[in-house]
Amino acid sequence: MRDHTEIEELLALEALGGLEPEDRARLDALLAEHGHDCAECAELREAFAETASMLGAGLEPATVSADLEDRTVAEAIVLVAVGALGGYLAAPRNSEQPSLNQNVRIVQFAPSDGTDGSMTLAVAPDGTNGYVFGSGLAAPPDGETYELWTIHGDAPTSLGCVVPSDGQIVVPVSGAFATADVAAVTVEPSACPGAPTTSPVMVATL
Repeated sequence: MRDHTEIEELLALEALGGLEPEDRARLDALLAEHGHDCAECAELREAFAETASMLGAGLEPATVSADLEDRTVAEAIVLVAVGALGGYLAAPRNSEQPSLNQNVRIVQFAPSDGTDGSMTLAVAPDGTNGYVFGSGLAAPPDGETYELWTIHGDAPTSLGCVVPSDGQIVVPVSGAFATADVAAVTVEPSACPGAPTTSPVMVATL
C-alpha cells in the first residue's frame, strides 16, 4: 500500500491556498509518482477541498464523502484547525511570515482500551490556545461526558468537557501545552470534576 502521509499534508495546504512554490513542485512530483489513476489521492484532494469550504462558514462540523476512511475524515477535520488558528493562510504572505508548518502544531491522540474514533489537537504558535477535533466518537453513557486535560508531571489541569454531536467534536481549548507532558481524555460525570476519576481513553504526547 502506498504511503500518502506527505501527500495528505501538502493537499491540506493546497486546499487552503498555502502552498509555497517548492511545496507545489513537491506535490506535483508525488502525484505524478502515484499516477493519475490513484484513487486515494483523488479522494484526499476531494475531502480537503470539501472541508476547506467550511472555513467561510465558521467551525461547524460537516459531513464529507461517506466512503472515505476514518483516517481521511480525521485529516480533513484538521483543516478547520489550520484555518481557525490565527488565519495564517488567509492573510497575505510575506518574507517575514513563517510558514504554517512552523507555527501550528498538530498532535494526534492515541486511543486506549479499544476506544472508537479519533481525536486531534491543534495548538497555536503561542503554545496556549488551540482546538480539539474528533470524529467517529461514541457518545458517552447517560450522565457522563468527555473531559479534556493537560498533565504536567502528575498534576492534571482540566480543559473542559464536551459531548460529541453525531460522533464529532470541534472545541476551542486553552492550556499550558508548551510545558505539559501529555494531553488526555477521560470519561467523567457530567458535573465535569476538577480532577480525573477514571483512566484516560485517549492520550497525546506533547
